[in-house]
Amino acid sequence: MGILAEPLQYIRDLNLTPGFDVCELGDQYITHGERRLAKDYFLQDMGAAKYVSIDGNARGTYTHDLNYPLPKGFGQFDLVTDFGTGEHVFNQAQVWKTLHYLTRAGGYIVFDRPTQGYPVHCFYNTNMCLFEDLAAVNEYQIIRLEHAVASRGELIRGVFRRVTKDKFRIPYQGRYRKLLRPITTPS
Repeated sequence: MGILAEPLQYIRDLNLTPGFDVCELGDQYITHGERRLAKDYFLQDMGAAKYVSIDGNARGTYTHDLNYPLPKGFGQFDLVTDFGTGEHVFNQAQVWKTLHYLTRAGGYIVFDRPTQGYPVHCFYNTNMCLFEDLAAVNEYQIIRLEHAVASRGELIRGVFRRVTKDKFRIPYQGRYRKLLRPITTPS
């Protein structure tokens, strides 16, 4: 798991005020240049006041199966990242619900997800419409959302800003949303 040069620049471009707090899904490394723990980078170079990581591998700050919700009252953060953890979790709706609830209103979610390539790497290769509809239904401001080519395949990278304090909503692909009707049971 690692943070490549481009997504790290996306985070720098946010110009976070020193003293921000960050939560990563995964215990990440900066994987370009001198390999180092992302924790050290956020705390020492970017001026984060608090850093935590959540993963199922027992190396992060907290070990947790991300197929399931975090305990109530876990806390919220200014920056929440997912660079190589969420794609290995079967329950994608719960991963995004977790990302949503970890991010305070006004905070940022920064992520990348495989879209092509990465053979036998993860459960899912994603499509741009997933992120567009996810952002629309949850009223995220899309700061960045783009397709990128990496050494092992292609990725979708994004930066969302959580604007509201609303509850997480599971998207339905936009072009079908208007067709949904509740099922009524026969009398």
